[in-house]
Amino acid sequence: MDPTRISTQVSVKHCSLCQGDTEYYCYKCQQDLCMQCKKLHVVDLSTKHHTVTSYTEKMKNPPKQKSSQSGDPKQVISVRSQDPDNHEPCVMPFIGLRPRKFQPPVWLSPLERSEIQRRQYSDRIYQLRGETIYYRSFLLEGLRYDRDTGHKAVTIRGQSKAEMRGQGLKDLIDEVLAGDLKDRCIIQKTRMTRHMSKLLKYYHKYEQLSETMETRPIKFLRIMTRKHSPRKDDMKPIIKMLVNLMKEIRLVPSGKPRRAGVEDLLTLLSSPVVQKSLSVTGVELCLHISCVTPDRVWVSDNNIILTDTATGKQLHSVEDSLQTGFGKHTVNCEGELIYIDKEYNIIKLCNDMETTTTLIKHTDTTWRPYCVYCSPSSGDLLVGLYREDTDSRTNTGKVMRYDNTGKYKQTIPHDDNTPHTLYEDPWYITENNNGDILVSDFDRRAVVVTSGEGVHRFSYTGPPSGSGLFRPRGICTDVMSHILVSDCRTDTVQMLDRDGQFLSYVLIRQTPGMDYTPCGLSYDVTTHAVYVGSYDNNTMSVCQYVNRHLHLAGNEAQIKDVQDQQ
Repeated sequence: MDPTRISTQVSVKHCSLCQGDTEYYCYKCQQDLCMQCKKLHVVDLSTKHHTVTSYTEKMKNPPKQKSSQSGDPKQVISVRSQDPDNHEPCVMPFIGLRPRKFQPPVWLSPLERSEIQRRQYSDRIYQLRGETIYYRSFLLEGLRYDRDTGHKAVTIRGQSKAEMRGQGLKDLIDEVLAGDLKDRCIIQKTRMTRHMSKLLKYYHKYEQLSETMETRPIKFLRIMTRKHSPRKDDMKPIIKMLVNLMKEIRLVPSGKPRRAGVEDLLTLLSSPVVQKSLSVTGVELCLHISCVTPDRVWVSDNNIILTDTATGKQLHSVEDSLQTGFGKHTVNCEGELIYIDKEYNIIKLCNDMETTTTLIKHTDTTWRPYCVYCSPSSGDLLVGLYREDTDSRTNTGKVMRYDNTGKYKQTIPHDDNTPHTLYEDPWYITENNNGDILVSDFDRRAVVVTSGEGVHRFSYTGPPSGSGLFRPRGICTDVMSHILVSDCRTDTVQMLDRDGQFLSYVLIRQTPGMDYTPCGLSYDVTTHAVYVGSYDNNTMSVCQYVNRHLHLAGNEAQIKDVQDQQ
């Protein structure tokens, strides 16, 4: 049949990125994907959290509406059915549940039971597809390198040992061939010929006698003329020798097993990209940001607003927060908001958006908390405080550490009776992976860094090549221990290493999508993107400056084509 005639009668779907054959569909970006583009899609940090399914599954099971609980990063799928026995609704946790351990209730219809099981497995598939397979692919690359280098090293050693043994064998052959070998061979051949002649003579003699009588020598000679095979008893010494040799074999470990850290799995982009910018409803400025999930963040100026990162719409509002604080809120490991209220108390807002708990009651009117941060590793609260000196009209600052219940643990600097020269006005505070405490001190015009014990490590006052005064504002760290700080003097976001050495500019005014002064910063550990808030208006941007090693999922030409279209 004519192919052109077929194309006029059949609608063929092509990949939205490379025009290949469609096999998968992404619900988030509504794109048709081929096999190779799907592999890139679920590995790329900007799209790995998207819901991707096969086209057959898409047609059989349309997407269900997601839960609308505000501020709860742990999505819960509820299946409510018509239960004739008035049982309680079946609630199935979506995160961390192993499919084989959950049995849907018997009163559910077969269609509902299959839907529950399908959603259970979809979460498992998401983890395997986006995380586990990529991690194993990275380890496989390292093992291939080890194999190539190891094979080369073993080959060189093997050749040298073979040459040594070959030289010994050659010496033995030379020793045998030395002297008059030809004469010795002739003498030995003559002896063997004579011996064989005697054996044949006796054989024919006794063979003639076998017609009249049976003798044992005849049987022996007949056995000797057959092909001889070793008996089992003859093999025992050989087997015993092999067993003893195998017992001497010892497995010696070559070193620690290969593992990959987060910093090994990621790579810095040569040109950071502003993925999207949106206007946040409910605030005039984006002075501070605390990331809950890739879909929801807390943004603040005077109020604190829970924002949908897809639309910028307000999901919840906290109106009793500190009016002038910059880094006045944070999020704990459970996704709960912790903030400073108007009375300078440290408050925790539970995920139901109604229950509040006072963690730290403000009693010392001399010191006022101005910024707070919850350590993701220990759960401790780091609170930056300041005190006004009416005589010198300057501020003095300090940092206090509390546990997750609000119990006091530590003060930096240690002695309250001595003049504090370490901090003046702590605006933002965060913690690095190595335990360092980082404070963005606006009055000192520096990022002041101490160890977890409170020992001063360094103070960053701007890039060496920069001009003018450094004015730090928002600050955060990433999984590779880089320090990101916004500078309202140069309208940039700068990246430092863990020791305070300037590395590069993440964002500058010339970056497409950056037409404002950056202020609030927050790092998302799921997508490894940084949220940047504006000091000029209510704009918030999502910037990607790191990504995975995409060559593990596709060829270089295809990666370039997909990135160009994205």
